[in-house]
Order: sequence, then C-alpha cells, then structure tokens
Amino acid sequence: MVNVQIVQKIKNRFQIKSIEASYDSISTWFETPLGRRLLKNERRALSDELRYLFGYHLMQLSGVHSANLYRASRINHCFRLAPFPRENREPGEQPQGIAHYDQLPLDDESVDVTILHHVLEFSPNPHQILKEAARVTIARGYVIIVAFNPFGLAGMWQPMGALLGMGGIYNRRVLRAGRINDWLEFLDFSCLNVRQIFHNLPINNYRYLKSSKFIERWAKNNVIPGMSFIMVARKDKVGMTPLRPKWAKSGLLGGIPIRKQAMRQRTPRKPGRVVPFPRKVARLNARLERQN
Repeated sequence: MVNVQIVQKIKNRFQIKSIEASYDSISTWFETPLGRRLLKNERRALSDELRYLFGYHLMQLSGVHSANLYRASRINHCFRLAPFPRENREPGEQPQGIAHYDQLPLDDESVDVTILHHVLEFSPNPHQILKEAARVTIARGYVIIVAFNPFGLAGMWQPMGALLGMGGIYNRRVLRAGRINDWLEFLDFSCLNVRQIFHNLPINNYRYLKSSKFIERWAKNNVIPGMSFIMVARKDKVGMTPLRPKWAKSGLLGGIPIRKQAMRQRTPRKPGRVVPFPRKVARLNARLERQN
C-alpha cells in the first residue's frame, strides 16, 4: 500500500497542471535572477522579430504576469490577456483582458500577430491553445512561440526538478521545436525562423550571471543549445483546386461535345463603311458602285 502511494505521489509531480494553477509559480520564478536574465534575452530576441511585422492588432498570451514583450512593435494596438489579474500590482502592469487561453473571446481572423510566451509547455492541452491562436490570426498573419528548449542544459535538469517536487517551471511539458512545427503545418502555418536564446548554465545566482557573460558568448559561438527558443510562423491558406464531379463525365447528364469546324476564308470586302445590318450594307455597296 505504501508503494502505491509513493508511485501515485511521483505521478502527481509529473502531471501537467492548468495554466491558471501554475501561473503564480511561473511568474514568481521569472522574478529570480536567472528568470530576469532569461526574460531580458527573450525580450531582446522578440524585439528583433517584431520590428519587421506590421498590422493593426497584436495579442500577447504569456505564462508570466509582468512580461511586456511588444515594446519594440510598430503595431499601434497591442494588448495582453491573462487568466486572472495578479494582486499587489500597479494598474499599468495589469493585463487588458481576462480570458482562458483555450477559449479566446475574439472573432475569427481578427489579430495580425499573436505571441505565445511560455504557454504551450505549461498547458495540459497545448493543441487547443495553438488552435485558438490560429483561429484568431488573420491569413498571412504571424504566430510567435517562445518555449523552453528540452535539449538545453536547463531542459536536461527539468525531469530531476520535477521528480524532487521543485514545482514552478520544472512542472512542464517537453516540447521540441520540431514537434511544434508539425502542429503548425497541420494548421496551415509555415515556420520562418527558429532562434536559440540564452546560452549559459542555469545557475540561479546574481553574481555568477553578472560575471559569466564570456561563457554565454563562448557557448553561443560553439552552437550549444540555449535555454529557450523562439519560433516565428506565418499563416498561409492554401487555395483549393475544384474537382469535377463524376456525373459531369457521363454522356447522360453531361454536355454534348461540339465537333470542331474549320473556319472558311473570307473574301476581302470593298473599302467602305461597315454597318452591322445586311440591308444597309447592300445599299451602301450599291451606292459605292454607282459612284465608281
């Protein structure tokens, strides 16, 4: 009986909670030195991508409450949605709307750019969230996904952190960039760019992070996977090819084919005025002959 309880306890540690249940713990981790450093690098990478994206509306869905990632965007109307407002926050830091990420209260194709910032890996149903993001994004619009990299150093430590019950960001789903790309292709998206972010050891210490910039540059130059990645995808609607029904090919209901006829060579007309009526043409020709 004791062994069953231990196994059940371990399963509960690896179980993915809802984004509403883990929202506070994720936001608290991003307020640590390592979380702030990662968020700073992610904001810088997003700024480089948003400079070349235009439109009317930009929507941000994030698992971090204080993350404002669209400051460098040239889109006039930018807004954030959150599962619920967080207490002890100033009015300027509160989101513009409250909504469930898997049921967005927006019309179809009403947003030009959608940002999913650490949402898919912390959701028990990431397919529905991605489907909702594709629904509200216009044709030729963009979806930007930011998620933790399972092949980075922090991603390798994630199963151990979940086993020890550390919670927070360690209780998340393992999502590869290739797997997310397959989901996007199913929703008529094409991946344009994938970029690695924050090439450093996941040591949550302010002094180490301040004095280890050379390690980050060395790891980036040696193509070591980053702690997270950013993926930019564009919504491409493929045009449908109309198929001819089978009954149209049959001789009973289909049209009767017309036999091609060769065009006869017309005799050259006499110079004069052309009138589209036969009697007037005959009168005109007779008048011309009399004058000649």
